[in-house]
Amino acid sequence: MEELTLSTYEGPPGTPVSVTGTGFDVCDQAALTFDGQHSTPATVHVPEISGTIMVPQDATAGPHHTIEAACDSGNAYQAEAGFTVTSGGGTTPAGQQTLTLDPDHGSVGTPIDVQGTGFAQCSAKTVDLYVVNGPAIASAIAVAENGDFSYKEVVPDPTTPDTYTFRAACTGEPDIYADAALVVESPAPPVLTLDPEQGAMSATLKATGTGFGCPEVDFRWDGGEPPLGSAAVDESGSFTTEITVLADAQSGEHTVRAACTAYPEQYDESTFTVTDNGTNSGTSNGTNNGTSNGGTNGGGDQSVAAGWVVGPASLGAALILALAAAAYFGRLHRGPRWVRSHVRATLRPAAATADLTELHPSGEPPTRTVRLDPHADPGSTDIEDVDR
Repeated sequence: MEELTLSTYEGPPGTPVSVTGTGFDVCDQAALTFDGQHSTPATVHVPEISGTIMVPQDATAGPHHTIEAACDSGNAYQAEAGFTVTSGGGTTPAGQQTLTLDPDHGSVGTPIDVQGTGFAQCSAKTVDLYVVNGPAIASAIAVAENGDFSYKEVVPDPTTPDTYTFRAACTGEPDIYADAALVVESPAPPVLTLDPEQGAMSATLKATGTGFGCPEVDFRWDGGEPPLGSAAVDESGSFTTEITVLADAQSGEHTVRAACTAYPEQYDESTFTVTDNGTNSGTSNGTNNGTSNGGTNGGGDQSVAAGWVVGPASLGAALILALAAAAYFGRLHRGPRWVRSHVRATLRPAAATADLTELHPSGEPPTRTVRLDPHADPGSTDIEDVDR
């Protein structure tokens, strides 16, 4: 059987009432109502539900009011408990002061626009804003002559998902107040997407984000300073913008982080790979040009000096080769004139046939062979090599 337990069963208008329900065995979503109106979402942990509902400012004093919890899934699970509205909700008629939250729900980092009206009777002309049974939000917020005020608040981190009561009360006159409920939801995780995910330095990227509960985000490259840029976040927590890769980015993987400007702990990161940062072209051009033009060796003077060294050395080597070739071919092509000038033959008795070969240096080819055939008249043979 379903039952409700209330933190209090009586109180003036604006009283927050914590509600706990049991016996809700089948329930996907649930809501709390006061006298069938002012519906407020409840948290479901089957078979229990929990939540907080505010006694409306226009509730009349007296018993016979009802706080009810019911499943929204069409099931018959529901329970109710009686509540008594006491007098003394304020020194002014009930409902004269109002407090509005826009939006009245959100997750950590959600900006809340707080608007109040009807505080003209506040003597201090300021109001204090706080969470009922919770921390103070702001003090001495200025009230205009017409009794209106405004303030911006962001749901801080950490804040446990639950229903919270904001109260704006006249400074020094706490009986002049107005309440409004804020439902803090479980946050969706921030997600950053880059398109493309790789490219050269100075490339332009499309950055898309979702789940950011803040008005603005900053982009940082490898966590450094300054930021690559910023983007406004819409009410749905999304953004789309363009960012540019650093001009001096090194090749390889880098981290791009999108973080809420006011809450940097709310962020997401994505990886971008720099495929070409100009190092190859810079190395080849710089090194080759430096070597050929003298940049690497220290300037044009050294290039000229190198030319002076290489030129004469090459010329000397060529002359040596030419002389060696002349000597070689001079020996190789000795004709009859050379033989007549350098070889003299005198016959003398000898047996058989003799082949005479001119001696030549080791490693060089043979020059000329002279064949001598003896005649019948014996005699002597002398061979003399005379250099001239």
